[in-house]
Amino acid sequence: MSGHHWKIWAQQVHTPLGSLVEVGEVVHSSGRMSRFRYLRRYALIVITRGEGHYEDESGRERSLSAGDWILVFPEIGHCYRPDRPGGWDEVYVMFEGPVFEAWRMHGQLDPERPTGRLADPESWLAEFKREMLEENSGSLLRLCAFQKLLAAALEGGGDASGATNSAPAWFADACRLLSRPEADAAQAAHDLGMNYETFRRKFKAHAGVAPHRYHRHQLVNVAARMLDSTDLKSAEIARTLGFSDEAYFSRVFKQVTGRSPRQYRTRQEAR
Repeated sequence: MSGHHWKIWAQQVHTPLGSLVEVGEVVHSSGRMSRFRYLRRYALIVITRGEGHYEDESGRERSLSAGDWILVFPEIGHCYRPDRPGGWDEVYVMFEGPVFEAWRMHGQLDPERPTGRLADPESWLAEFKREMLEENSGSLLRLCAFQKLLAAALEGGGDASGATNSAPAWFADACRLLSRPEADAAQAAHDLGMNYETFRRKFKAHAGVAPHRYHRHQLVNVAARMLDSTDLKSAEIARTLGFSDEAYFSRVFKQVTGRSPRQYRTRQEAR
């Protein structure tokens, strides 16, 4: 099997209405995305080979396969990856601008629907390559061509893999409580009217991790967002989020993301 390959196909497209920031392809995806990642803009990802999984900080989880799409929203922490390293290929577009905010305002870009399925994946992909790789076209034409592709994806064959989010209401409440920097798992159980051991067992069954680990991941998610969107130093972020010291914060951050806060910020700035 060939190694991981990431290729940016097209240069940026800028218009007063909106921009296509990056158009590219990932072959044999390594699946090393940290949980969770935040982008500064929207992104449409279409799986062209293989199977995998999507989840986000709102508790949505979906199984994915070739022909499914993922819609990433700037403010929502998310994670998607193949079931095994090298297990899928994808094409993607990062985009932003007033025209897409209008789409969202009118409900066409819906955070409640982050995944879906193309009605005709083969035809969609052929048109995608034809339109997005045509660099002789003007910027406005290419922006409009992408909007047509986006509309075709959104009006496709329904939800990805027919999956639904069946988590009970208490689980969403638990996730919200445990997302607070000052959260305590035992207190969350009390607030939900549960014995702690029962709460821990049921929460892990839905989330895949124990409550204290979920809370730690949420702190790291917030820290990642702060590293990405502010100029605060690691020590300041550590204090804000209640870590005992910067060294402990850096250790926890690296355990979750695989990179130190400094390495994470450097990589995000280079994207």
